[in-house]
Amino acid sequence: MNWIGFWSIYFLAMVKFMVSTLPGPGFKMAFHETWLAAFLGAATASAVFYFGSEVVMRISHRRRIQKRDAALAAGKEPINYNKPTRTKKFIIQVKHRFGFYGITLFAPLLFSVPIGNYVVAKFYGKYQTTFWFVLLGLAFNAFLLTLISYALL
Repeated sequence: MNWIGFWSIYFLAMVKFMVSTLPGPGFKMAFHETWLAAFLGAATASAVFYFGSEVVMRISHRRRIQKRDAALAAGKEPINYNKPTRTKKFIIQVKHRFGFYGITLFAPLLFSVPIGNYVVAKFYGKYQTTFWFVLLGLAFNAFLLTLISYALL
């Protein structure tokens, strides 16, 4: 086994999953080694950012409350975070169009793994099966990406 190639693909998959399998044939790695490195790297980052996003959301909520209280104490009107914006409308359209399965299976692929898992946790973090569907999607997507990279090169 080529350990330099394995760890290179592993760490690349933690950041940008979509291109992580491309170096596999160049490192002369077997198909299953490339798939395993990409899947494990993305799964590690996914676990860190999925479960860590809850902490980020709590901190963000506390800061919003502090800003609101400070604005009210200063006699100013607090920021209306519920105001509909173009970005918020787009995010809601994506959520309704692709649903639970589409977002959990493909968000870490289309976005980077950290951003994709934050989006998944924000929308569907209350469900117990969400993280398992993310892992299932990562395994499936890693297989497809490895298949494509070995077919091209």
